[in-house]
Amino acid sequence: MNVRGGGDRLIPGAARPDRADVLGLADGPARASLDFIAFCLLHRARWAQYAGVRMGDPVRGEWAVRSAVAELATNWADILRGPNPAAGAWRILGRTVTRSRAPARDTLHDALPWPQADAVVLHYRLGMTLTATAELMGADPPEIAAHLVLAERSLPTDVVKTLGRRPDCDAGD
Repeated sequence: MNVRGGGDRLIPGAARPDRADVLGLADGPARASLDFIAFCLLHRARWAQYAGVRMGDPVRGEWAVRSAVAELATNWADILRGPNPAAGAWRILGRTVTRSRAPARDTLHDALPWPQADAVVLHYRLGMTLTATAELMGADPPEIAAHLVLAERSLPTDVVKTLGRRPDCDAGD
């Protein structure tokens, strides 16, 4: 078997990467299904961005993502049986980040229902498109648009004015 090494070189005879290698997990069973690995690799970078913003620290955000991925791995079969794996994973990540937060206040999540606050973080603070936000949260774009409109109506005008999207973040969406 060949596995890609640094610089996309193939490493002859290398074993298939295990979950700890690919997803940065040190605990739990080393092997994971390819669908789990693919799912996590597809979403992990955005999960880490979100968690870093919510935690106020990318390193603490990374630890929260590792914990969420471990919980996701434990519940993967149930997640796949559910109606929307992305939505199930998003709930796990949100719970994990909320549990991992320091006593510092998360005013946005204190002021809004969590789906609205999450949509604001992803769309405005991280600059994701409606479609990318919806895919990550396991929702439809019109649902995300509604969350954003409701959030904008609920927040004070001066706060809404500070929510402008970062245009440099649209690349790749």
